Amino acid sequence: MSLLSAAIQYIGQVGVIIRRNGFKLAVDPYLTYSVDRLTGPPEGFWTRNYAPPVEASALTDLNLVLITHEHLDHLDPETLLQIADASPSCKFAGPGVCAAILKEIGIAEERVETLQFGQAYDCEGGLAIHPIPAWHETRMTDDEGRDRFLGYMLDWDGITIYHAGDTLVQEELIAILKQYRIDVGMLPINGRDIFRHRLGIDGNMNAREAAALAADTEMGVVVPLHFDLYPNNSEGIAGFVSELYERHRGQRYHIFQPGEIWVYVKTDEI
Repeated sequence: MSLLSAAIQYIGQVGVIIRRNGFKLAVDPYLTYSVDRLTGPPEGFWTRNYAPPVEASALTDLNLVLITHEHLDHLDPETLLQIADASPSCKFAGPGVCAAILKEIGIAEERVETLQFGQAYDCEGGLAIHPIPAWHETRMTDDEGRDRFLGYMLDWDGITIYHAGDTLVQEELIAILKQYRIDVGMLPINGRDIFRHRLGIDGNMNAREAAALAADTEMGVVVPLHFDLYPNNSEGIAGFVSELYERHRGQRYHIFQPGEIWVYVKTDEI
């Protein structure tokens, strides 16, 4: 029997830091109060539920930051510039729209990579990153067919981790995911409704859809994200747990506390 492991830290919203084989990456790190400072109605709608669990300036050993899309709670210039200073060799990668923004805010062009569906991005430590389309709330592509919203499949030397970014569930997405044997799947569960849509908030899958997606694609462990940082853009966690117990018994899951480091261990029979 052999054991494979990856250390995953939850840093809020959909942000995670993952370390394996000496390589360390972050996905959508948002570690400031930038969203809280947004203006416009309704006043006070955006209020963080807890302080950033880590300081961006303390992230001195990152190798890569992956961005799923350009919304401020996923691409936060204040956070990313602090990381760029703290980790001078760190690269930043994401959809074309995000790559352009990263350069505009002052991250050197040679540190920025543009990612797109169908083109794997190889890194050190046995990591191959496969960009996956996302539907937030629709799938949007530019004139060159590059997706505006992405998730990422991390094929990491025997462990496969899927970070969905922000997305709905679509048959096309299910078909893509079923091409992989997903050990850990990270899914947004904040849902959507017409009242949030009126405020310009694009939605995601809800608890029932996320639980069903995990079961349908046979994820080893499902991790819910996007439910605890901004209560006004959330449906909570209870519904997700109920769905798993009532409809998908046996589906493993892990619910993070802010700042928690979880070591995922996979056992391979040899």
